[in-house]
Amino acid sequence: MKVRLQPPNARDEFYLVDFALFMKHVDTWDLEQRESIDIKDAFHKHWFAKGADGIWLFHVPEFYLQNGVAKFINGRHRALLLGRYLAEIPMALTNMDGYPIMALSPHPSSRTVLQQISIKKLVGDEIFELPDLPIRYMGFDPNIGK
Repeated sequence: MKVRLQPPNARDEFYLVDFALFMKHVDTWDLEQRESIDIKDAFHKHWFAKGADGIWLFHVPEFYLQNGVAKFINGRHRALLLGRYLAEIPMALTNMDGYPIMALSPHPSSRTVLQQISIKKLVGDEIFELPDLPIRYMGFDPNIGK
């Protein structure tokens, strides 16, 4: 399935992330608290919107870095699902240590982790090939509000 990235917030920045390296820096307690253990091999229909050109727009997983630890804003299920099939996944970085992404104030460990996990910064209009999985309604998603 071909998709473009749909930014959840205009200030977020997209990165192509090495999923295995990303998971080494994830706050596992946060991940476990969000019922991210049972991951179905399907996409939630509310993760997508039809683009004007017919290519689906995909709501990417969002995360932030705090003292070098990656924490999800939303998209835990999406990230874990994509990580089953792809070594590199697109994600949106919202902030580092509460500061805008390119500010000079973030903790050095957050900058180091971003350098380690990011393969490249994305401009947002790239087309990605996602795994060919069914798209289903899987219940109310509080992150999307549907």
